[in-house]
Parts: sequence; C-alpha cells; structure tokens
Amino acid sequence: MATIHTAMVTGEHDTVAASAQQIHDSFILQQKLTDQDRKDLMSAVPKGFIKLDKEFHKLAASLAEAGRKQNTKKQRQLYDEMTRNCIACHGKYVSDRFPGVNAAKN
Repeated sequence: MATIHTAMVTGEHDTVAASAQQIHDSFILQQKLTDQDRKDLMSAVPKGFIKLDKEFHKLAASLAEAGRKQNTKKQRQLYDEMTRNCIACHGKYVSDRFPGVNAAKN
C-alpha cells in the first residue's frame, strides 16, 4: 500500500497498476488449494474476514485498472476505499496485532 501511495502521488501509473495487480493476485482463495485446504481455511477464519478480504482484493483489481488508464482521481478513490477496508479488518479481526487501530470508534 505504501508503494502504491508513493507511486500515485508521483504519477507513476505503471507502478500503481503493477502493485495493485500484485495485491489482487495474492488473494488466498484464488490460489491453488486442495479441497481440504480450502475447507480448513474457511473454518479457521470468520466469515466477515473473508468478505472484507474479497472486497479488498476486488478493489485492488479496480485500482490496477485505474493505474493502467492513468486515472489519478479514480486511483485515489479506490486507494481510500482500500485503506478504509484495511482499518476495518485490522480493527475487528487482528486488533491484538494492531492495538492502535480502533475501527469501531473512527
């Protein structure tokens, strides 16, 4: 995300596109998993987490497209949405790792 931010504010659209695409492509549920691995993953994490994660990676794909189209305004909008998604997820599901994030109060 930091690389995308820097690239976005310096007009490096190719870097925005490549970095956002890399985030999109890292979505765990799109990886090659055995049926058992997928079942284990789905039972190990809350459904709300999966929903937020899917949304985050979908936003990343849209951000990659905005980078390819050199649309800075759309890049900023999508980046802001991704950031809100990160804060919501970190505040709700991994607040022990990120105790300074309190999504519910912000």
